[in-house]
Amino acid sequence: MVQILGVFAPIFLITLAGYGCGRAHFLGPAGATVLSRFVFFVAMPPLFFGTLARRDFAEIAHWGYLATYAIAILVGAVVFLALGRRVFKESGAKLALGIFTAINGNAGYIGIPICLYAFGTPLPAILATLVHMMCVYPVLITWIELDLARKAGAPATSVVAKVGQVFLVVLKNPLLLANFLGVGVAAARIEIPETILRTCDLLGHGAIPAAVFTLGLTLAEKDVEDAASGGDRREIAAASAIKLVLIPLVAFVVGKFVFALDAAQLGSLVFVAALPSPKNAFILAQRYGVYIRRAAMTVFVTTVASAVTLPLVLYVFGRQSL
Repeated sequence: MVQILGVFAPIFLITLAGYGCGRAHFLGPAGATVLSRFVFFVAMPPLFFGTLARRDFAEIAHWGYLATYAIAILVGAVVFLALGRRVFKESGAKLALGIFTAINGNAGYIGIPICLYAFGTPLPAILATLVHMMCVYPVLITWIELDLARKAGAPATSVVAKVGQVFLVVLKNPLLLANFLGVGVAAARIEIPETILRTCDLLGHGAIPAAVFTLGLTLAEKDVEDAASGGDRREIAAASAIKLVLIPLVAFVVGKFVFALDAAQLGSLVFVAALPSPKNAFILAQRYGVYIRRAAMTVFVTTVASAVTLPLVLYVFGRQSL
């Protein structure tokens, strides 16, 4: 357990430093935005590409691993869908954003740094990101866009155009492009010059502390603090339980008893399945003007709770990977 706490301590200390700087406005009003853009557009894509390009394609395309994670988040989505409709009386864009918040994990800002230190590679978090970007983002964002367009009385041609715009935006995502490029290089067994890979490493290593520090900055932002002061507590509790408990449990059961993953694979899979909800959920809610308080509060609750749940998950499921 001491070894596990040693993995998490630097992450939470850097997050705390970011939070303190955010509360003190040390980096100014645009600090979190600028640093987030650096992480997302400059540092993370080379990290994704370099990690995947060095791997054997069979390790990336481990269908049992990917299928287990996809099944786990699908179960979480179905459970929230049923609760959202029957218990919380949600529909349309609100329901889609509820599902988005309940099943997406913060693989970038929390998963990658901890996976690197706990498992020696950020690959588990990168694969989780790939599943979300290919399967979750397009479907749920399209659902939101269609619902809002329908309520606004948009013509059918406008609705079809919106669907095309959503998929175009997703395909332009730099992390998805880096994933595709890295997978393609691994599949084709292309030898990338060492200079390029070292450059990717240098930028990628900068992404890790910057991402963790940015997480602290964003938690200190006034809009998050204000939005995280309300919302249906039952719905927030349900989304948090799905994210932190149900999805990792399903991942464990399916990975162990259906796909017979080895201990190292199972440990890393359950860990990424237990990651807290990402701030992207709150950003999307703000963008569409619905579900803002509940998304913000779920992100806040799961992030704070993960300080306890993630070390516990790693202790129970991931010790053999350390």
